[in-house]
Amino acid sequence: MPSVLINGRTIILISDAEYLKKLLAQCALGNCRAFETLYRSVAPRLQNVALQCMSRRDLAEQVVQESFVRIWRDASRYDPHLSTPLTWMIAITRDQAIEQLRIYRELPEADLQQPPCLEQLDSMQRQTITTAYFYGRSASELAVQLAAPLGSVKTWLRRGMERLRGGLEA
Repeated sequence: MPSVLINGRTIILISDAEYLKKLLAQCALGNCRAFETLYRSVAPRLQNVALQCMSRRDLAEQVVQESFVRIWRDASRYDPHLSTPLTWMIAITRDQAIEQLRIYRELPEADLQQPPCLEQLDSMQRQTITTAYFYGRSASELAVQLAAPLGSVKTWLRRGMERLRGGLEA
């Protein structure tokens, strides 16, 4: 174990892995403060992993949130003989990201039930809004998918949302 000499005193430093093991052990016992410390310690790293998988910050944040729910719930299942704590948490995050991607990509458009208020929109407004909402596509992704100018896609989204808002307020 590494040590450091500070003001004539030897201080033993705990490695990151050992520190995270202790936090996970405390989480397994239901220690909320340990979980908060664990979150603050590893959330930025897990956020980066999720962002690499999801390519969108909002979706990555969702993945990290769900990952921490699983980490809290499964902390007692962590086995230090199989992996380091960070490797275990990264695996959970990747699994969660893959699951979310599978859901977004495998959901056929025909299976999406459209609320009746969408009937008041023209076809391009309806298509862009439902694809953006149900599949999490950005305006630039929609422009590529529809082979349409980005400005047109943004206009369809904005005008469609304005029509929906007006219809809901009526």
